[in-house]
Amino acid sequence: MLGQLWGICRYEFRMQLRKRSLWISTVLLLTFAVVTQGDRGPRHVPMEATAREVMGNWTVLFWIMLPLVFGVVLADRVVRDRRLGVRGLLLGLPVGEGRLLAGKYLGGIAATGLPGLLALLAAAGYEAVHRGTIATFGWALVGFLTVMLPGLAFVAGFALVCPLLVSAPLFRVLFVGYWFWGNLTAPRFLPSLTGTLLTPVGAYPASWLLGEPVMHAGVPGWLAMLRPEPTGAAALGSVALLLVIGVLPLVVTVLLRKEGRA
Repeated sequence: MLGQLWGICRYEFRMQLRKRSLWISTVLLLTFAVVTQGDRGPRHVPMEATAREVMGNWTVLFWIMLPLVFGVVLADRVVRDRRLGVRGLLLGLPVGEGRLLAGKYLGGIAATGLPGLLALLAAAGYEAVHRGTIATFGWALVGFLTVMLPGLAFVAGFALVCPLLVSAPLFRVLFVGYWFWGNLTAPRFLPSLTGTLLTPVGAYPASWLLGEPVMHAGVPGWLAMLRPEPTGAAALGSVALLLVIGVLPLVVTVLLRKEGRA
């Protein structure tokens, strides 16, 4: 069973890495983010700042934009099987619906997460030379594991499943709109999930990493029960919620398909 899951993950991972669109989009979007930040960006954080603060700023900058690439890239992974007419062939294999979808999910997360991790490590290398400390590499990994990875797990779950209902092109349009509405729009301007425990942009883990509230974490707004004070416990709760909710679309899809309703 684990061998089958590993095989699917490995295939999905290798196939996604071959997508030039993933790498080109990542480089272009991150370059745009760094250039447009100007003197507000992490390159201009004071020299006396800690490695944690420095890499926290890089993590926030990168993760504001990267999910737009990852959600768009993953949107056709499940519907593509149906479009190419290979779904029946895949179901005929002794793998099972659940393991097949889980393999696509885990392999997709690994493949799309790799560019984000490499970008953070590249920033850590630059800062290590600039500031004379290799602690930046450790905090780059912490930023990836606490901010990027849970958010990516959340995005991937919906990006794989939702196109089965609304088509991949429509999902991409809706996802981009959701990202700005539900993660970056201040609640005082428009009711949104921005600043709650459920934002995959990682407002609470990023606030813990930087030691101060960022990205509207905890600000008053809609669904007040999901807006506690930004603390380490709240950050851990946000990570757990994002990981669990990211898996829910896959579980529901497998159950519905077993009942012949999807």
